[in-house]
Amino acid sequence: MRKNIAIFIGLGVLLFGCVGPDQDSESVHLIRVAQKARNSSNPEAALSFYKKAKELDPDNAQIYLGLGEVYVDMNLLDAAVEYLKMAEDRGASPSKISYLRGKIHLLSGKPGLAEKEFSKFENEDSLNALGAIYDKRNEREKAQRFYKRVIAKDPNYIDAYNNLGLSLLLERKYRDAIFYLESACTFPGANVNYRSNLALAYGLSGNMKKAREVYAKDFEDEALEERIANLEDIIAERQRQ
Repeated sequence: MRKNIAIFIGLGVLLFGCVGPDQDSESVHLIRVAQKARNSSNPEAALSFYKKAKELDPDNAQIYLGLGEVYVDMNLLDAAVEYLKMAEDRGASPSKISYLRGKIHLLSGKPGLAEKEFSKFENEDSLNALGAIYDKRNEREKAQRFYKRVIAKDPNYIDAYNNLGLSLLLERKYRDAIFYLESACTFPGANVNYRSNLALAYGLSGNMKKAREVYAKDFEDEALEERIANLEDIIAERQRQ
């Protein structure tokens, strides 16, 4: 039996600003390299760079915040909690700490506590995360309002476009879903997950030609045909519902 194509709903990427006046310092350079490693899905390398930065600048809250985030990515939650406390003690951004603590609660199976953390601050990451929580509860309209608030605050927040499109897709509002998923795919950070969601939307809307065109940007030959076959199975199953 073919596996269904997964829908990618993201909670967003926590972005950091620069710290300290000396932008050319060794520790700042290591922080930047660590962030790039994390964004490239290389948490081990990110940890290594952050720890080297910590040796050079042990009081830098940015470093502890970064370590906490990487440990959240790795689902090493005890370590994440420990480093977030260290970051808090050193004056790290309360909104960023709250967002990461919310993610820890989600990973721990405590969505109610996560919702409380995400509700403390009006930043894009937390608002987007709240939208994802409400989508999981099938509270579509409420979720969509949060995604739109994110877009209003930051028109370049790719995950909000993606998540809003998928929320609309689940309601079978295909035209609107495609609009937002297309928008997500125009950003430089768009990857195969975003494009696969767009292809899914085209397929469910009945436009298999466009679905194939989108899939062909990332797959070819047997892999492409497998994607199309999976999509056809999803469409047939949905028609039986």
